[in-house]
Amino acid sequence: MRTLHRQEPLAICNASDPRGPRQRTAAWTRAFALTATLVAALSGCGGGSGGGGAALALPVPSSPDGAAPSAPSAPAANRTLVIDLDGATYSAVQSGIAAGTLPNLAKLEVRLAYSGGVAGAPSQQPTLDTPGWATLLTGTWANRHQVMSEAPKQALRMPSVFQMARQKNTGSNGAAVASAGLAQLLSSDHESGYLDSLTDCSKDAAATDCVTTQAVQLIGGDYATVLAQYRSTKDAALDFGLGSTQYAGTLARLDKAVGTLVAATAKRENSRWLIVVTGNHGLSANSQDDGLPLVPESSTFIGLNQAANIAAQGVGAPVPAKLADLYAYASIADVTPTVLGYLGALPDAKTSLMEGGPLVGAQPVSQLTASVGNNNSADANVVLSWVAPSTGTITVLRDGQVIASKLPAGTTSYTDNQLSQVLSAKGTYQLSYTVQAGDGAAAVSKATLSPPVSYVPPVPLASTLKNGLVSYYPFSATLPPVDAMAHSTMGPAASDLPAAAGLVVPGPFAGSNGLLVDTNFVNTNGLEGYRLTPASGFDISTGTAPQFTIGLWFKTPSCVTTNNVTIISNKSYVSGGNAGVAIGLFASSGNQCGVAFNIGSGGGVRADGPTSPYTQITVNRWVYIAFSVDGVAKTMNMYVFDPVTSTTNRVAVGKSTGTVDLSKLSPYPQWGIGDDGTGTFLMNKCNGTVTPPYFAGKCATAPTYQHHFGDLAMWNRVLTDAELQSIFLSNKPLSTLPVN
Repeated sequence: MRTLHRQEPLAICNASDPRGPRQRTAAWTRAFALTATLVAALSGCGGGSGGGGAALALPVPSSPDGAAPSAPSAPAANRTLVIDLDGATYSAVQSGIAAGTLPNLAKLEVRLAYSGGVAGAPSQQPTLDTPGWATLLTGTWANRHQVMSEAPKQALRMPSVFQMARQKNTGSNGAAVASAGLAQLLSSDHESGYLDSLTDCSKDAAATDCVTTQAVQLIGGDYATVLAQYRSTKDAALDFGLGSTQYAGTLARLDKAVGTLVAATAKRENSRWLIVVTGNHGLSANSQDDGLPLVPESSTFIGLNQAANIAAQGVGAPVPAKLADLYAYASIADVTPTVLGYLGALPDAKTSLMEGGPLVGAQPVSQLTASVGNNNSADANVVLSWVAPSTGTITVLRDGQVIASKLPAGTTSYTDNQLSQVLSAKGTYQLSYTVQAGDGAAAVSKATLSPPVSYVPPVPLASTLKNGLVSYYPFSATLPPVDAMAHSTMGPAASDLPAAAGLVVPGPFAGSNGLLVDTNFVNTNGLEGYRLTPASGFDISTGTAPQFTIGLWFKTPSCVTTNNVTIISNKSYVSGGNAGVAIGLFASSGNQCGVAFNIGSGGGVRADGPTSPYTQITVNRWVYIAFSVDGVAKTMNMYVFDPVTSTTNRVAVGKSTGTVDLSKLSPYPQWGIGDDGTGTFLMNKCNGTVTPPYFAGKCATAPTYQHHFGDLAMWNRVLTDAELQSIFLSNKPLSTLPVN
């Protein structure tokens, strides 16, 4: 056994008084007045061990008549005792309590808890002793305290419970431990003066007795925080197995040690003790200490001698089959904030990084998680979710700064979509969030780290995109859509189409609008969809050598199942060999759908984009599609920008237009939006087998579909790669370009 102590002030010891009765009587008043001051200076007499042994109390001087004077009683002080029974599993403790072999643990409120952080989240850590000790000491997981393994000579990278308690002047701190690794982990706290007494019992032949004896001395002394750590159950489990009589006997012996420590707290006058007992982490089903993120290894317990703020949650609960269900309970990260809360020493939410919360007193949020949305973009955000206590407003902080305050009681989520205000450079970031429940003295908080956030600063729209812009539909909250360039009109293919044939929907940008074209709504002549009609001289597809680009944000709620359909076209799309231009949608599998392009000049003469395979886009997500024709160079280009996969797919670059007569790309005076140039695409697809009066679905081989359109534009030139990239990467509508 090795006991380490910080240097203490000179002790004041009692000695025999040679004075006579008269002198003693005269001195009594002066001595009593000095009593309170002298008691504060006492640390022990006769060269006591200083290992947390009881401080010698100064005898109260007797009055001349022999009666002791009355003195005001000091208010009871809050003190804490944490007992760590490494290797004591939740199942073994529950079985022992039920069998009556653990009577002292049975007197506590023992509940199911978890260790190891949350698997797959930044908090995940090995279910091993040393990372577990670090969590018990700091209230954080390995992503913060940085103790990742059982390697020797590791150091805590977060403030310990002793350091945080000392900063609030709660009193002396002491520890008696049975493991050399924990003694080493605590050594820096002892050297720094945060831990007043540290006893390493690891080399003692009777380590359990050593820990108990030293902890009793600490409890009897003037210590506000006492840690007692045992490891004999861990040794018994590894040597003989969890089902052995040796393991059960060792656990029963530790239960007696717990009883001894609890009894010692009861003897300490003017003290109110919070007692916390835990097992650190579990063991595998075959009694191994493998550190894996599995249910047996992650399951442990927390026992309290006081009622918890989560009522009876977890008390007597069965061990769940899935890890996700285990996370609904308390965790070992809750031990440090529970101790600090009882001592009135919880740090302010702006500085606290503890991922646990107090189990006694005001109730914090629970099951706090963070996920990243729109990663790898300028619109990356962090979504926080939690289970809220029944009372108390909610405050959310990011890296110590309040970003949302006074959210209503019961709020369970918050999305931080203001990262562009604090992140400026491209890179990967990890942000710390704290969620506080309540205000003032009743405020309690928990922290969590976000998964990595990949932030890409916004790219400005190329100012040159205004050059050659012929028609532009930003889409507003009203219909029909209006061309911002006033060079075309757009509306339903027929005046008698139901209003539901075209609806305003949320657009591709925050707060923007789009157009939903629904071919389930059709008139008796088979007309469906919308059409864009250029004014005279403003049809981009006309001329002997037209040069143009069509660009639009597009979303399909679901992919077509039996045939290709038009996205935008000015031709009769029954055959790709017909004259005109088309961008089409094709059946695919999974959560994907295919897109391709086509031009033709009639008589079956055509040129197509790649069809083996079709270019894939994500279903039900906005993507940007750009198609261009260079009539001078006789080439075609198509690009698909998919924010979901963060990719730019150069579908075709400089592809030859072949033998297509480019002077015949404008067979109709209108472009079909969600249809073709005829406006009767689905009826025509039936190849004359159905005729008016027509209704949606009359031709089974041409099922209806829905398309979403946003920020549709037409240029009378071929856009550059850089210009198209700026549209995608800026994630801004063309309407944000300066007018001049």
